[in-house]
Amino acid sequence: MNLRIVVATVVAVSALASGCSVIELSSEQEEEAYLLQVAQAEAPWLAAIDRFDRTLGGNYSTRRAFVGAIGDAGLAQGARDSLAAADSLTPPHTMATDHEHWLAFRKSVDGVAPELTNAAMSGEVLNTLAVRRTLGEAEADFLLSIGRTFCLHLSAVDPAADCPPDESLPGGEYGRATFEALREYAIRVGPLFITSSAFDQGQRTQYLAEVQPGIVVLLSDTGDRLNRLSPPPEFAEDHHALLGYFDDQYVIAVEITDANAIGDQDRVAELYDRFAQHLDELQAALSEAARPIVNPAF
Repeated sequence: MNLRIVVATVVAVSALASGCSVIELSSEQEEEAYLLQVAQAEAPWLAAIDRFDRTLGGNYSTRRAFVGAIGDAGLAQGARDSLAAADSLTPPHTMATDHEHWLAFRKSVDGVAPELTNAAMSGEVLNTLAVRRTLGEAEADFLLSIGRTFCLHLSAVDPAADCPPDESLPGGEYGRATFEALREYAIRVGPLFITSSAFDQGQRTQYLAEVQPGIVVLLSDTGDRLNRLSPPPEFAEDHHALLGYFDDQYVIAVEITDANAIGDQDRVAELYDRFAQHLDELQAALSEAARPIVNPAF
């Protein structure tokens, strides 16, 4: 899971040729110019993590070739270059808090990137995935800490799902609270579903033992959060469907944890099929009016 930049069109900022005067920017122009610099600062890391991910998914004739390709991805260097660029920027006062959170994220990535490279080179699949989860968790904390404007320029392929909502979201206070509960659930649960086709049975059992407790907690916490909300009449059926979904998925997640603990992989596979079936049923039950509210997770 890596941070992807959506670069907005920005105004050109230039000095006047005669007298070397400088155009005074409006606050909006200052923000846009800064956000362009943020996107440029992120570029080395984005290129490096893309190379790394493609390398992990590639086929290599020898172990030596794979290790060489991992090293050539330049993950640590990309993280270092992006951190240096981020550290050199001075944000407008309106972006100071977001900048602080972004810089903290960049520092955490810089610390984890060499560890991820070493884990991949060692060939330890479970350790590699554990370090990738660490990166995903850092990104989740970052995305959930920033405002809408910063997020729209930084985060996801679908800003409508990953960023805080705007005033057009239906449902008033209920709509915003539901959206935020589902947004946090989706952002935090994503790293827990990072997996590998290279698992043998023992590795899969160990992997599930590591991630299932977190999935169980997120399902429980999100269900409780939604249960405390009171929907307006037009969203009552949708809300009921959401509560049923999180209740059912929580029960299944607990059963997956128990089945995995005794090594019953056939039961685990059956339960995962039920997990997917419940998701399909929820998608069919939700109204079109509720789609903007549930968009982060569904």
